[in-house]
Amino acid sequence: MRHAVQRLVFIAGFATIAALSLADKRAEIAERIAKLSEPVQLTFWQTHNAEETATLKDIVADFEKAHPKVRIKMDTVAFAEAQTKFKTASKAGQAPDCFRCEVAWTAEMAELGYLTPLDEYLTPEDKASYLDMPMRVAQYKDETWGLPQVTDCLALLYNKRILKEAGVDPPKTMDELVEVGKKITKPDKNLYAFAYPANDSYFMLPFIWAFGGGLIDEKTNEILIANDGAVKGLQFMLDLRAKHKIVPPTFDIANDYNNQLEDFKGGRIAMIFMGPWATANILTGSAFKDDPKNLGVAMLPSGPAGSGSPIGGHCYVISAGTKNADIAFYFLDWINSAKNQVRFTVRNNLLPTHKAAYEMPEVKNNELVQAFRKQLDVARARPVIPAGAGLFPPLTQAYQDALRGAKKPKEALEFAAREWRKLLANQ
Repeated sequence: MRHAVQRLVFIAGFATIAALSLADKRAEIAERIAKLSEPVQLTFWQTHNAEETATLKDIVADFEKAHPKVRIKMDTVAFAEAQTKFKTASKAGQAPDCFRCEVAWTAEMAELGYLTPLDEYLTPEDKASYLDMPMRVAQYKDETWGLPQVTDCLALLYNKRILKEAGVDPPKTMDELVEVGKKITKPDKNLYAFAYPANDSYFMLPFIWAFGGGLIDEKTNEILIANDGAVKGLQFMLDLRAKHKIVPPTFDIANDYNNQLEDFKGGRIAMIFMGPWATANILTGSAFKDDPKNLGVAMLPSGPAGSGSPIGGHCYVISAGTKNADIAFYFLDWINSAKNQVRFTVRNNLLPTHKAAYEMPEVKNNELVQAFRKQLDVARARPVIPAGAGLFPPLTQAYQDALRGAKKPKEALEFAAREWRKLLANQ
């Protein structure tokens, strides 16, 4: 169970400010920061890629310039290592003051007692200023654990020129994906209609949901990953390659995500399911760098049970062990303002979580972001449970077993279901 979490702690005689309004709290913290006799250093772990880190560095530098009594020691942690590293550091009492946390990790971190709850700082109006789904996945057991920093979902990205030359529109259904795909695919010219990465089961989810499958029911803990709809969704994915031949015949499990992106960037793949985080990279490819408007974004195709795009993203969290929770909140709240989120949109095509950001011209006029916003409005949350982040390793193993032909879809997904039962038993 979650440990008793440290509440508000002030340095240099800071008094409790729980009774103040949110605006007054910010003003009070800012005033006390300005009067500090010695500068305070916050350690901040972040997980952005190189292009996004450059944007973040500029934002943090602006904060330090405006608040010279607060120094930020920002460390970039590889995303693949960040979850384990933060848990290890927290257990040893050496966690950073604040951390950029993937939304699937938040519930586990909160359950372990590694995070400071933020409801002390947030009014209902402040929570309502964020998009509903990103705020929902920052909450667990009726408490708020993070400030939603960025959100994302999968949409259909396509090469407009290739589709136009084939005389087709972006597919709106899974059946149309096959029909359109057959008109586009020309193996003799090394051109295929569609691709999906073999090394990440996250990209299974649109197919699982489209055919009536599911993950875990949060209320009952019922495991749905091996139901008939999920099996049909996985079989449909396999058929795109083996039966319909609109997906390249070979795959490389170790490097497939990057290979898929490179083929799409080079005009060898016409369509992929991808999130906004990849668009800045995609636009550097030969198929798009001279004509960025050649990159199209459309809603995911629907199946017999509708459509489903997984919502992802990150939030800023505060360590339960910090002695500077108030200053850490003030820092995170400042760098996470709607204005600063828009800087990520302008430079990196990331989706803001503040509703107000979508009313700013830089976001309103960004066609890629607005297209992803439409998909985001109907995206689905993954289970917000402590075991949430642990669901994907066994699912990826099952997915790859099916791709390699080592197991039939039903057998592979039943393996994942058994592993999930073990995870739920231990949470």
